[in-house]
Amino acid sequence: MRQYRVAFAALLGLSVVASPASAQIFYKPPSFSAAPLTGLDAGFDPAMPGASPAEQKAALTWSLRSALNLAALQCQFEPMLRTVENYNAILGNHSEELAGAFSTINNYFKRTKKAPKLAQTALDQYGTRVISSYSTVRGQLGFCFMAGQIGRRALFTPRGSLGTLASERLGELRLALKPAGEQQFTRPYIGPGLARLKLPSMEDKCWDKKGRYVEKKCA
Repeated sequence: MRQYRVAFAALLGLSVVASPASAQIFYKPPSFSAAPLTGLDAGFDPAMPGASPAEQKAALTWSLRSALNLAALQCQFEPMLRTVENYNAILGNHSEELAGAFSTINNYFKRTKKAPKLAQTALDQYGTRVISSYSTVRGQLGFCFMAGQIGRRALFTPRGSLGTLASERLGELRLALKPAGEQQFTRPYIGPGLARLKLPSMEDKCWDKKGRYVEKKCA
């Protein structure tokens, strides 16, 4: 038990340190609306045969933590999302529930693998697969945007309810991993070997009274 406490404390102790911002991005995302999850999703969640509802809920809770951890590391190009600050605050505010989720997952592998060494190996592989499932390059903007939204929501989630938030919002975060570009201006110019964004005209005739670009007037 002491070994588990030390391991979990070390894991949560890996708070992320923010790096200096180099740029800020203004981004209109597409809709990432998704239905709440009612169980594990084979497309993202490592298989847990025979997992109880409590174990599945723990897996979703831990998956949310892993996603926000990755966002804290990969989304620092946009400091306004506050992915680092939110993640560090979540570790402290929801530490008890996160510890319980980790313990439940750990006990699942002890129950299903029997041999301690096999159980530990399975747990390690599980953690690696969970966090790697959120790795994205072409979908980084959407993922970071949603991670910022959900991380902020997690700050105001009552203690003990992080698993409920995971069930409600993980579908959106996973949908955001798919490549989806800027929605305000959607006509990129593709040059030889390089994609360049064709900037809109700034002429008054191209914009309506609400400041919206009217493409047909400037085609």
